[in-house]
Amino acid sequence: MKKILLLATLLSTSVFSQGVQLPPRSRHTLENGLTVILMEHRRVPVVYFRLVARGGSADDPEGFEGLASVTCALMREGTTTHTSSEIAEAIDNIGGSLSVEAGLEYCVGKEEILKKDIDTGLSLLSDVVLRATFPQEELERQRKQYLANLESLKEYPEGIASITFSKNVYPNHPYGKQSFGTRASLESIDRDHVREFYQRVFVPDGSVLAVVGDFDSPELLAKIQQAFGQWEKSEKSSGAPPAPEKLLGRKVVIVDKPDATQTHIVCGNIGIDFKHPDFFPVRVANTIFGGGFTSRLINSLRVKRSLTYGASSSFSAHLSGGMYTISTFTKNETVGGIMDALLEELKLYREKGVTAEEWKKAQNYITGEFARGLQSPEALAARITDIEFYGLPRDYIEKYIQNVKSVSLADVNRAAQKYFFLDDLLIVLVTPAQQMRTVAEKYGPVTVVELKDAIQ
Repeated sequence: MKKILLLATLLSTSVFSQGVQLPPRSRHTLENGLTVILMEHRRVPVVYFRLVARGGSADDPEGFEGLASVTCALMREGTTTHTSSEIAEAIDNIGGSLSVEAGLEYCVGKEEILKKDIDTGLSLLSDVVLRATFPQEELERQRKQYLANLESLKEYPEGIASITFSKNVYPNHPYGKQSFGTRASLESIDRDHVREFYQRVFVPDGSVLAVVGDFDSPELLAKIQQAFGQWEKSEKSSGAPPAPEKLLGRKVVIVDKPDATQTHIVCGNIGIDFKHPDFFPVRVANTIFGGGFTSRLINSLRVKRSLTYGASSSFSAHLSGGMYTISTFTKNETVGGIMDALLEELKLYREKGVTAEEWKKAQNYITGEFARGLQSPEALAARITDIEFYGLPRDYIEKYIQNVKSVSLADVNRAAQKYFFLDDLLIVLVTPAQQMRTVAEKYGPVTVVELKDAIQ
């Protein structure tokens, strides 16, 4: 369904309480281990379902990269009771949306419907999750689509840089896999591999179903029990992957793209996980450095020097560690200038710290963005399932603003020194190697990768 209505009045924030007030939610566990979280909100006749199953592209077997993504894409393409076209027609007839997608650490089924269609929507969602059949003709269609996407990706420098960075910052680690597959792995995947992954990952124990919208909780819980109660428990393990190791020293990787007139740059290292005690200091520190349009990176690289139209930094958190990245782009002729300016800005940030004005401005920006980011059922359901999946405190949403406001200026300066690495840095450039190698050697030992090997 096209986005129906933003729930602009869903929550309220208080400057005095520094908290978020949400509609109450209830948590239930079915006998088969499925966790169900229900949040009623009756101001618009919309119901949003989000089902998260533990296991994603990081769980793809060696040599079968892309298996999670292909499996999820196929789940809507036929069940024991409906063909692909029947599923598409049924969800279109009620003006809803239904999809299954693979992430790094989990697979997620998402459905948005109107209140009056809740029975139909729940039937369709449970059918896709519990009874997918993976028709051979649909597998072949998806295979062709994924292979075509691989070829088109070679003309997308930003994507090439991001993928190359992940592979090199996570060498020999599950997080470094090419999540959409390689040409060899996609050719190798068959229905047996798909069914095995599906049966291993899509099980009730360890999965979470969050529902946000206009419904009566006892009535809906009974319907969920009927729809998902026969889902067979597996007693599967839910362990996290090992923590990735930090890259030591400088390393430069050039992906050779001879026809590129601009150079895309990604640099960084390993970051922190969601439960790290410095999560909120890092969040504030990153906003100041490169997390907003008024950040130091933008001011230095775009406003002062006109070297780029965009630059940003980010910390993405996972179950085990995370990723710290700085991204930008520039004309090939100004790569040296932008790299010098970027590293100088990073050095100053670590050594000089931030001002009280920057600190307060970042706190206000984060808290405002957080509140605005909770204005749809989809966003709320995502936050709720993340709390369960990552083992965060149950009041994580309600205390988020308070946690941001409790970050001191000293905390931010400590985070800048500790987590914004300068000497230990992976630098990826997508650029003509012949033109740029000498420039790049200034920043560390250089490895040149052919485009065909970067996107396999």
